[in-house]
Amino acid sequence: MVQGQYSVLHIAECAGGVERYLQMLLPRLEVRGFRQYFICSKSYDRRRYDGVVDGVEQMDLRQTFSPVQVVRKALAIRRCIRRLRPDIVYCHSSFAGGLGRLAAVGLGCKVVYNPHGWAFNMR
Repeated sequence: MVQGQYSVLHIAECAGGVERYLQMLLPRLEVRGFRQYFICSKSYDRRRYDGVVDGVEQMDLRQTFSPVQVVRKALAIRRCIRRLRPDIVYCHSSFAGGLGRLAAVGLGCKVVYNPHGWAFNMR
């Protein structure tokens, strides 16, 4: 596949540093011709992504220890993956990473996980 033909589905739960990273990354991928979609928590202002990504979907991605809620959230993401058929699912941060990997099982897309949040290791 040629670079401009790839599609990427970004998944992010927490804003803050992840959002700053995405605000730098998304425009750079856009100018290179990547089709991009974004699933984010409701802590994001979706208007910031108009014109930068091809679609934004907000859903409840808050962390939970409830297995039932985890499965529901993963299934909601899985429906998006099936509809959008991205080449790459790019998961930003831990909880979104777990949900994205679970949702993508068996769907044939590549999954990239970026943990972010390593500031706690800095002095």
